[in-house]
Amino acid sequence: MFRIGQGYDVHQLVEGRPLILGGVDIPHDKGLLGHSDADALLHAITDALLGAAALGDIGRHFPDTAAEFKGRTAARCCARRPRGCAPPAGVRSTSTAR
Repeated sequence: MFRIGQGYDVHQLVEGRPLILGGVDIPHDKGLLGHSDADALLHAITDALLGAAALGDIGRHFPDTAAEFKGRTAARCCARRPRGCAPPAGVRSTSTAR
């Protein structure tokens, strides 16, 4: 079986917030507004992985209404494996990201 996941994320650029993309703090006078750290890149990657595993979208696993995710880094969410998100036996996962 071959599965593909596609993810995207959008946040408003505002003053007074850090700009974090891909887990990297980028020096800038504006940052992305969000319930968590608003890292649009890692949010999109997490959303794509969940989609490829047919586990719904990022909001299902990390709702912006849950106090436990307020201010949480996207890297921490991306590293957390949601229930049922294990590869089938004999399937190897690969990544070209460096």
